[in-house]
Amino acid sequence: MLRSSPVTLPWTTLRLAGRFAVPLALWFTVGQVLRYLLFLGGYHFGLHHASVPIFVISLIVMVTLGVTVAMLHSVKDGLPGVKKRELDESLTSWTAAEEETILDALTRALLPFMIFYLAWNWFTQDAQDFEQSAAGRGNAQGGIFGQIQAMKLTIALDHHVWVAIALTATFLVLKFIAERLAEPRWPRFGGITVALFEVNWTLFGLFTVNKARGDLTGWITNRVFWHWLGEISGPAFGWFDALWPSFKEAVLGGLVWLVIAGVVLGVDADEETQLGRGRVGRGLASASGMDRPHTPWEVITREWRDKWLPTVYGFRMVFRSGLLPFMVFCVLFTGLDDGALLLQRGVYHLLGPHPIAYWMPALGVVYFFAELLHQVLRVCLMAAAFDMVVTRVSERSATPASDPTASASSARQIVPRVRPS
Repeated sequence: MLRSSPVTLPWTTLRLAGRFAVPLALWFTVGQVLRYLLFLGGYHFGLHHASVPIFVISLIVMVTLGVTVAMLHSVKDGLPGVKKRELDESLTSWTAAEEETILDALTRALLPFMIFYLAWNWFTQDAQDFEQSAAGRGNAQGGIFGQIQAMKLTIALDHHVWVAIALTATFLVLKFIAERLAEPRWPRFGGITVALFEVNWTLFGLFTVNKARGDLTGWITNRVFWHWLGEISGPAFGWFDALWPSFKEAVLGGLVWLVIAGVVLGVDADEETQLGRGRVGRGLASASGMDRPHTPWEVITREWRDKWLPTVYGFRMVFRSGLLPFMVFCVLFTGLDDGALLLQRGVYHLLGPHPIAYWMPALGVVYFFAELLHQVLRVCLMAAAFDMVVTRVSERSATPASDPTASASSARQIVPRVRPS
């Protein structure tokens, strides 16, 4: 079937982008306006309160996730494989209603999406965007001294570690309270509240842990045995360090983003579904403590599960649908990131040299339209790839139709001949 061929993936992506250009552009613009307001408020209030930048970054993450969910949901009507809802139940089941609204999709998908997002440290790009915005605003208002002060916003908690620890504990308690009280009574409001508390306690907790880990790493790397170990290992670790980031972003990242698209479009992201119900799946579930929730061991293994189980889940779907379509998806997915940077650079060369006063507003305009095209194509590519996976899995798991020629041949063989009398 042509629709399930990986050759049609670029065309399907462009077709979705053209058909749903208006809602996609609208949601992207809403997200950029909210990010700008958060950048502005985070800069002004962060200069006086050390904990404000981390809290602002958590809100930026929520905006990023919410806009992505809304954009993916906007193209749902253009995905025939998803609309048929014929994905093999042995892989996953559908959790979304057929006529699900954007608010329902946001409530259902935001928390698992946020867990994937935090587990893979993709929020660091949001933090870098905030730092660059603050540095640019500080330079515009206070020169080089204002820029230096603004760049210190995200590390201001270094001098207030106990504040970070207290906020980590506070948001963790609020998260448990929201899970027990708010979410069962008010599912929509409670789900978003739990996600907000989750992202805040995670970010403050990561800051606290990273500071301790950074101090420990600095102490270890300054020891003599560390340099001696580097000389013995030779270039092996150098090759690994050079190749691992590309493999992680292009292949593993593509798998997780494919899972995220599926979660937003309606499939179940339950951990037991990802592991499967076979002997190996039951063994891993028992070893990780999933059958004993809220125990110390289950809490310790949760970070590992949040990061790697979506990858396992994605690999099962990709393996069932075929590796070639996924390879095409990875090439296109990575190419879009590089293409967005090349597009911006090409526009700069096209505009030519100008004074700094010209570039101050022009940079923002070029970035907005380049990122608009990038994100629209990215969302449409993820949706088209997941729809193709669903189509191919349903085709391969369907019961093959009987061959009419074989049936006719068999009938001719079993019909007895009647001798003429």
